[in-house]
Amino acid sequence: MKAYWHKIRQFSSAAVAPQIAHSEPRRSVPHPAAYLAQLHPEVQANLTPQQRADIERVIALAIPKSTPKLVDLRFTIDLLISRYFIVLMVGKDRRRAHRDVPVSRLTQLGNWVMAVTLLLGFNLALSTSILMLAYLIKSALGIDLLPGHFRGFGS
Repeated sequence: MKAYWHKIRQFSSAAVAPQIAHSEPRRSVPHPAAYLAQLHPEVQANLTPQQRADIERVIALAIPKSTPKLVDLRFTIDLLISRYFIVLMVGKDRRRAHRDVPVSRLTQLGNWVMAVTLLLGFNLALSTSILMLAYLIKSALGIDLLPGHFRGFGS
């Protein structure tokens, strides 16, 4: 059943998405010439070299450039009927243009609360892992920090 839905998703996304020739890996940004190749052949033939260079320059400006990320976590969750993906990226914001749509106060508050919640969650998970590792090392070395206590419940 899962394979059936996966094939339907592939078919529907392939029919909707424009076909651009990629000679690079999947996550790379296509070259502006790949977009120009989508033009009708008659229109391509009528372009002068100056026009082609200007169009490629504008397309290159419009394509976002990838920047290194401190954290780049991507994974998918396959459910019975649908498939979801989760992406978490942390890095410096190097976008040229700001958002055209103003962000409401409620959205800003929600973003701030989620950022604090994520940071506290990561901190809690890391702290718990370190404390458990320290306890396991202490137990393996036979160190007893409180002699005479916790001798066992049955004795």
